[in-house]
Amino acid sequence: MKYANLSFKNILILIFLIAATSSVLPDVSRAEDHLLTLETAITTALENNPDIRMTRTLIKKAEAAVKKTEAVFRPRVTAFSELSAGDAPSAFLFKTIDQRKLPPDIDFNDPGSFTNTEVGIMAGIILYNGGKNRLEKQLAQKKLADRTALALQTENDRIAAVIQMFFSALKAREYTVIARTSVQTVQEQLDMMTVRFRGGSVLKSDILSLKVRLAEAKKKMVESKNTFATTLTALATLLGHTPGHSFSLDPDPDSTCAVTFPVSIDQGWALALEKRPELHRAKQQIAMARTAVSLAASGYRPRVDLQARWYMDSDDFSYNRSNDNYTAGLNVAWNLFDGFATRAQIAEARHELERALEARKKIRMQIYQDVKQAYLQHENAQQRLLVARSGVEMAEASLHIVKKRYNGGAEPVTRYLEAELDRTRAGINKAAAFYDVKTAKIEIARAIGTLSRLWSQEK
Repeated sequence: MKYANLSFKNILILIFLIAATSSVLPDVSRAEDHLLTLETAITTALENNPDIRMTRTLIKKAEAAVKKTEAVFRPRVTAFSELSAGDAPSAFLFKTIDQRKLPPDIDFNDPGSFTNTEVGIMAGIILYNGGKNRLEKQLAQKKLADRTALALQTENDRIAAVIQMFFSALKAREYTVIARTSVQTVQEQLDMMTVRFRGGSVLKSDILSLKVRLAEAKKKMVESKNTFATTLTALATLLGHTPGHSFSLDPDPDSTCAVTFPVSIDQGWALALEKRPELHRAKQQIAMARTAVSLAASGYRPRVDLQARWYMDSDDFSYNRSNDNYTAGLNVAWNLFDGFATRAQIAEARHELERALEARKKIRMQIYQDVKQAYLQHENAQQRLLVARSGVEMAEASLHIVKKRYNGGAEPVTRYLEAELDRTRAGINKAAAFYDVKTAKIEIARAIGTLSRLWSQEK
């Protein structure tokens, strides 16, 4: 056979070369893992964004607080033990009597010293606390609802920020492509004019003008690349990635980001009043303030506790069930005067209620402003996109005509440079308007408060 004469050493070398070649081949699966789609970006942000994670932690904390308020409605049972010694007459008498060992000829003024060990169980439950426990539970439940609305508000804002930053990154990437095209166009023209300059048919001033324009185009390309890199870093931060994380962007996010909203501003405003998480929070905070007023007023009401205690005493750890003891009692306490502390607490709670009511008014006005501004921005972006598209077509046609005339000597180099710059600006304006329309749609959904809900329903 052809490879029959290969030595073992040669075979090892061949295997090494194959392995080395495989190691330098591109890792297709890894490259695919680094492709960031809009769907992946939102999912990652919902899982890893620190702000979203913190609000979810606040929900868990509020849930634990609700369970804590429920505990006061259940009895408390405690096991205890005690070791004591002394010569106080009162303690001697009480402990010895509980041991059932009081001597008949005891001297009450000087009974002597004693030792006592005691073990037992005591239990108690609050029967009535002026409604304070019930109100504290309601307050904790309303705070849980407030934290849930805060989580929706944070998700609504962060999803909008992720989508908008994703579009900003795509816009910055397109700026880079436009700048690179401008560099290539000017470079090609400079190369052609340099040849003609050597032949004596082009002025040196034309060459210098082209070089200046080329330097400007390269500067724009560098700035665009830096803007793109900065935007990617900001996007990675929103996604909760560690510094240095790199990925590539899916160029077609529309397939996973279909956002719908009412046509008119009035319809959007009406929907925002129903869906916006900030208003739900304002409602819960008003309810919390009203509950706090009732909670403060509970200081005027009595408290009723039921307590029981079972125990055994001994001076030598020899306990006997026939000598066990128990006590049970119903305690009623009522503050007749607390230095006007309760009245001050009620006034404080009422002022907080007034603040919450005013805060809701402010939030309603802010939401209306958000909705109206978002709709106006969307309308403005649509109009700019229409103008920008026609501007690109005219700039392309103008550059084509001017380039032919310049190459034929009918136009000066300054006119060519103006036409090339107009084409570049038109492309940038189109890219900006194109992604501004997408961003404006997301901003409308955010302003209405349906963005996080739309995403949850779709997924």
